[in-house]
Amino acid sequence: MIAGETNLMQHGEKASVDKLKRLFEAFNEKRDMLHLLDQSLKAEGIQIFIGQESGYHILDDYSVVTAPYSSEQGVVGVVGVIGPMRMAYERVIPLVDLTAKVLSSALNSRR
Repeated sequence: MIAGETNLMQHGEKASVDKLKRLFEAFNEKRDMLHLLDQSLKAEGIQIFIGQESGYHILDDYSVVTAPYSSEQGVVGVVGVIGPMRMAYERVIPLVDLTAKVLSSALNSRR
């Protein structure tokens, strides 16, 4: 599930409407976003893609911070934040990491 994309509008003064429109179109298509998240499923811990590091032109002006979460059977999903390249990484990274750990803990405590 991809949600919360309208929160990027808060940073509209920093990004052009055309860039946001293309990003929202990518959310609607989901294929590229799901591919990026799939890469994060295979990694351990926090993954940070800044601008062009994501490999997707549509994300050149954004950053993506992801972390996988798992159950006893293995990795179940990925939690992540997409935001401006100048986001508050010192707040976002621990938040994404903690959220993934809490989700993993909750999944593993359900027996």
